Amino acid sequence: MKKDNYRLLISSLYFNYIFQGMAAILLSQNMANLKLHWQATTAQVTLVMSAIGLGRILSLYFSGYFSDKFGRKKTVLIAIVSYMIFFIGMLVSPNYQLAFFLAMFGGVSNAFLDTSTYPTLVEAYPDERVNSSLSVLNKAFISLGQFLLPFITRYLLQHDLFFGWPFALAALCLFANMFYLLFARFPKSATIIKKETNEDIVATTLPKNRGKFKIDGVALLIFSFVSVSLFNIFILWIPQYAENMRVVSHENSLILVSLYSTGSFISVFFTSGIVKKGVNIPKFISFCLSVSGLSLLAMLIHPNFVTVILAAICIGIFAAGGIWQLGLALMLELFPKQKGKCTSYYSLATSVSIMVTPYITGLLSEQKITYVFWFVILLNAIGLAASLVIAYRYNKLVKRLVLS
Repeated sequence: MKKDNYRLLISSLYFNYIFQGMAAILLSQNMANLKLHWQATTAQVTLVMSAIGLGRILSLYFSGYFSDKFGRKKTVLIAIVSYMIFFIGMLVSPNYQLAFFLAMFGGVSNAFLDTSTYPTLVEAYPDERVNSSLSVLNKAFISLGQFLLPFITRYLLQHDLFFGWPFALAALCLFANMFYLLFARFPKSATIIKKETNEDIVATTLPKNRGKFKIDGVALLIFSFVSVSLFNIFILWIPQYAENMRVVSHENSLILVSLYSTGSFISVFFTSGIVKKGVNIPKFISFCLSVSGLSLLAMLIHPNFVTVILAAICIGIFAAGGIWQLGLALMLELFPKQKGKCTSYYSLATSVSIMVTPYITGLLSEQKITYVFWFVILLNAIGLAASLVIAYRYNKLVKRLVLS
């Protein structure tokens, strides 16, 4: 089958990520309405939000195993059904206890979607430049969902319409996409490739891993944790930091998140383009972390309008512009033997970050808001060190392959 025949399939898989982006902020966007709907407190609603991360952690390992064992198609269908349960469940739940249980399906879907989509990209487009570029584009669709939802929510509020329409619309769109994927043809999994003959089926050998997981794999897991922590912590606390430093007013501080989101969206296409041209991915990741760290350091040493704006743009472009996806593509390149399992490990590091860093930074902010961003710089330094290890070992691997 020609590569071009997979374009519609890949587009359909990308479409799911619009709703993954929406799911990440849907509950926070509707917190006031959900408090009334569930007769719950703010703390209880945020507890439901944490259930998404819990569901992701509990299902990540199994989702990777399932993807490798039973195929990418069945895995992505489970992801879509789980997201439909999540979106509809938030509406029909009469209390936050049931909502907490159903919210875990959002995490389950997140895990199954990642462990089916990323390996499918690699198997549909084996060329490393192409699949790395395509992996980065997932971030654009996540950003698109997060960009559209606030406008939809604002429209409903202005016209006094039912807050649950985005929930129902998301479920309906996912159902339509699932109907297409039921009949879509997926590329054969590289985990077990079989050659059909006239009389029997002969199994070929599994692809060999190129890296050492205790070194390369662990370094990439550290990077996964750090890269997600950088932009999640930044968008959570930058408005309060700018306000406390008397850089901007409370109302204007929210614009900083918009600047970050715009930079992130634009950067996805820039990153995808230069990766497709053959840039050294580990070196590019190290460069992005260096720029992010320097922009944060400048903001902390000289907190003013220019440095805060610069940091917001730099974090959006260099920390949230798709380098997490590049790290995953690198993981799958170095460890092609079990793509689903490696995707699970990589995403697990992300899930731990999502659950742990808000609590840690909350404690730090109670002491002093600047401590939050010094913590971010510490994480950035750790991530940079890990990326340099990856770059050094990757370059040795490339030279060895060229010589052989």
